[in-house]
Amino acid sequence: MKPWLLNILACPIDKHHPLDAYFFRWSDLEEVDSIASGSKIVSSLKEGNRILEKQFKTGVISLPALKVIHDLSGSSAAEKLLRGALETLEDVDPKTFDALHKYLNMVDVAEGLLVCPECGRWFPVGCAVESIPELMPDELREREPELTWLEKWSSKIPAKVLETGLPFRP
Repeated sequence: MKPWLLNILACPIDKHHPLDAYFFRWSDLEEVDSIASGSKIVSSLKEGNRILEKQFKTGVISLPALKVIHDLSGSSAAEKLLRGALETLEDVDPKTFDALHKYLNMVDVAEGLLVCPECGRWFPVGCAVESIPELMPDELREREPELTWLEKWSSKIPAKVLETGLPFRP
């Protein structure tokens, strides 16, 4: 899942936006490292910055959605990218969009959790298929695989989700 998806994802139950995001594992840490260090040459940055500037002006980018990201992956490179992206949000200047573009568009979350702060439902990212957010209504969710996935990441999952999260808890 590209982090930019947080701009458009909403709870399938109550349509709340933004969803709280917890990132546990990145698809390719070497890729994250090379992007964060600047060693990867990015030919699309100029075009990406132009697109980001347009998205800010038209309101496509949801600042609240990006401010509720919690990177729990333990990757210092991912933390650096997130910090740079959030600094860009504090002082929206098209000249500094590089960090935001890199974070939103160039790295993939392999596993994580989306939580609706309104209804308390949690949705895995990467449970059935790596990097795919699984925003399913309760009646279509598979209890056992999701509970197994929840147990796998229980040390990083907020206590509130484990204690009162819907549609089911461990």
